Amino acid sequence: MSMSDPTNFACPNCGEMNEFDVFASVNADRRPDLRDDIVSGEFMRIKCSSCQIDFRPEPDLNYLDFENGLWIQAKPLGWIAHWADLETEAAELFDAAYGSGAPASAREIGDELKPRITFGWSALREKIVIAQEELDDIALEETKIAVLRNKPDNPVEPGVELRLISVHDPVLQMGWIRAATNEALQVFEVQRALYEDISGDEGWADLGKQLSAGYLVDTLRLFIAPTPYEPEAAE
Repeated sequence: MSMSDPTNFACPNCGEMNEFDVFASVNADRRPDLRDDIVSGEFMRIKCSSCQIDFRPEPDLNYLDFENGLWIQAKPLGWIAHWADLETEAAELFDAAYGSGAPASAREIGDELKPRITFGWSALREKIVIAQEELDDIALEETKIAVLRNKPDNPVEPGVELRLISVHDPVLQMGWIRAATNEALQVFEVQRALYEDISGDEGWADLGKQLSAGYLVDTLRLFIAPTPYEPEAAE
C-alpha cells in the first residue's frame, strides 16, 4: 500500500513551517495517480502558506510498480555519496521482501521486478519513464556515455545530471538537469536508432556490466567514489 504521514517542513524560501503528507511508500498499481504525479513533478509538492513558493522535500521512499516491473528505493539526492552502502541496504530489503528471504509467492512477484535505487526526484522520475516506454535502463545509461563522448558543449559540472525526459519516436528527448532544483539547463534530442544500436552491440557489454553491477544503474556510479554511510551524518 501507499503510506504517508503528516510532517512539518520549513519552507526553503522563508522558513515558515508547513504541514503536509510525506510518503514513505508508493504502490503505483493501487495508486496510479501517484505514479502520474511523480512523472509530472507534482508529487509531494506544497505551496508555502506564508510566501506561496512551491517546494517539496527530497524523496525517501519505497516505490512498487508491478505493472511496469519496478521496485525502487528512492533516496535523497544529498545521500548519493553513500550509494554503495545504501545499494547494499536496498538489496537486503528486496531480498527479504521478494528474494531468497521471502515466501515462494513473494519470490514469484520478485522475479518480475527490476530492483533499483535512485537519488533525487529526477532519477526516480526517469526510471518510471524508462519502464513505461519499455526501454532498457542499462542500454539507456550506455547511450548517455555515447552522448558524453560525442556531443559538444555538454554542461558537465557537479550537481548536473543527464536524464531522459520523454520519448517521441523516433527520438529520445534528453536533458541536462540541475538535480537539486530539477531545472533543465539544456534539452536536446537523440535518435532512438542510436539507443537501439548500442542495445544490440556486444562492444558495450563490459560497460554494461559495470553499470549494472548493483541496484544503482546510473552513470553516476562510474564517477562518484562512494563514502561510508553514517545515518546521523546523512540526516
